[in-house]
Amino acid sequence: MKALKSSSHVVAIVTVSLLTVLGNRAEAQSPFMIIRGEVSQVEGEFHMTRDLQGQDTLNIVDKSYVMIDRAGKELRLELRDDTKILNRVNPGDKIEAEISIEGHTLSVIRLTP
Repeated sequence: MKALKSSSHVVAIVTVSLLTVLGNRAEAQSPFMIIRGEVSQVEGEFHMTRDLQGQDTLNIVDKSYVMIDRAGKELRLELRDDTKILNRVNPGDKIEAEISIEGHTLSVIRLTP
């Protein structure tokens, strides 16, 4: 009975160790990283356009966000046509961004306070 109990402990330890190693390896090979922080500046352009009904509308195109990460470091997130943005953000908003290993901004999500 003692041998069975010891074997169970060894299996549990090996399993936890294996999961830890595989988890760290998966993180190291992740194709992107997630950063969180507060937007300090929004850079972009805007111009007047007409909608389908002929009404004047203001078209706003964000080009980049400047944010302060949790460590206090200022980061510039360049936005591209393929960057996924669910909602526009404004200075003071807290965001989460996915950044590719090449440094491209993949997505930006405004966090609720």
